[in-house]
Amino acid sequence: MNSKHRVRRVVAMAALAAVGSWCAAVAAADSAQPASGGAAAPSGCGAALPAGVAAGSTNSRSAAIAGSNRSYLLHVPVGYDKDKPAPLVLNFHGFMSNPEQQNAVSGFVAMSDREGFILVTPDGGIGWRFAQSAREANTAFVRELVTNLRADLCVDPKRIFAAGKSQGGFMSSWLGCMAPDLIAAIAPVSGIYEPPGACAPIPIVEFHGSADSMVPFGGGHILVLGNFPGAVAVMDEWARVNGCSGAPAIEQVTPHVRRASYPDCKAATVQYITDAGHTWPGTTVREGDNTTPADLPASPLIWDFFKAHPKP
Repeated sequence: MNSKHRVRRVVAMAALAAVGSWCAAVAAADSAQPASGGAAAPSGCGAALPAGVAAGSTNSRSAAIAGSNRSYLLHVPVGYDKDKPAPLVLNFHGFMSNPEQQNAVSGFVAMSDREGFILVTPDGGIGWRFAQSAREANTAFVRELVTNLRADLCVDPKRIFAAGKSQGGFMSSWLGCMAPDLIAAIAPVSGIYEPPGACAPIPIVEFHGSADSMVPFGGGHILVLGNFPGAVAVMDEWARVNGCSGAPAIEQVTPHVRRASYPDCKAATVQYITDAGHTWPGTTVREGDNTTPADLPASPLIWDFFKAHPKP
C-alpha cells in the first residue's frame, strides 16, 4: 500500500471513529425526539414533472435549505404515473463517497425503474457529520428535501424509506430514530447508529460484515477517538427499542451469510451477518475496504423489506 492510500485510509478510519464516539455520546445525551409536526405537506400528485426532470433519467438537483445550497440525485422511475403515489427511497452515501458512487454500489437506479419507486441520493459532502449542529442541520435538510419532493412529485407519505452505507448507514438509522414521523423503515449497511432510549419502534434490516475493518463488527476502540459497541450489540439495542423479546433466531441463508431474526417485536428487526468486510453485499463495485462483497444481494432484500413495511 503506497503512502497516499495509507493517508486516505487513516483519514477514513478517523472519521468513522468520530462516528463511533458520537454514537456513545448521543445515546446518553439525547432524551427526546423532535416533534413531528406541522401542516400536511403539499402534494405534487396530478402535476407535470418539474422542468429538467424526465421519467427514467437521473438528474442532479439542488435546493436552498437553511441558507445553504444542498444537492442530490433524483431518479424518477421510467413508469412514473403522476396520478399514482409512488414510494420514495432515500439512499445515503458513506465517508469520502458521493451520490453517484452510492447509486452504483447499491444498484438502486435500475431497481427504481423495475419496481416503480422514486430514488433520491443526497450529497453529504465528504461525509455525514455528526457533531450536534451538523446532526440537526442534516435532519432539517432531509425533512425539507422530502417536503420539496412531495410538492413536486406524487409521493406516497406512508412509503418513505431510508438506506445507506457506512456513514450513510449511520445517517439512515439516525433518521429512523429522529424522524419516525417521516420514515417508514430503515436499512443501514456497514454502519448503524446506536439508539437512545427515546426512539420509537421502526422496522429495521441491517447488513454487516464480520470482517469489517472500518466499522468493526465486534466493536472496540477505533484509533484514538472513540468506541463502537459492535454490530450485534447495537442491533440488540434496536431490538429493545422495537419491543422484541428473546434471542434472535439464526439461520444460515448462504454459505457466507447468516440471518438473525428477532422474535415478538412491535416492528420487524432483522440483521444479516456476512463473512465480508466493509462492503455492500452483492455489489459489483469494489469500495470500502476493497474486500470481496458477500454472496448475497442486499438491495433486493432491502426493497422487499421496504415493500413489506409501509406506515399503517
